[in-house]
Amino acid sequence: MICEHTPGKMIRADPKPVTDKDPKYLAWIRKQPCVITGRTPCEAHHTQTGGMGMKGSDYSAIPMHHSEHMKCHQLGEKTFWLEMWIVDKLIIEHLVRYIKEHR
Repeated sequence: MICEHTPGKMIRADPKPVTDKDPKYLAWIRKQPCVITGRTPCEAHHTQTGGMGMKGSDYSAIPMHHSEHMKCHQLGEKTFWLEMWIVDKLIIEHLVRYIKEHR
């Protein structure tokens, strides 16, 4: 939906929602071992989406080795993890470790 704001300029009446972004947290996540294999290097896998094709909060990211990260995207989140409580537990564990290391 577009609406007129000032003469000659148009702005969106329904701006895209902004999700929590934290580049420092993502950099830290990428330095952690893979939650599945323990291997490094890792990529930050966003376990939740922001809706409509957007990435979710950076605080929902967990470290995954490239091969597991790709497998997760190929199979889909639910099939890959089987039980969503596993993901929530991993997110909480990494957030707690990050907070302890950066006080």
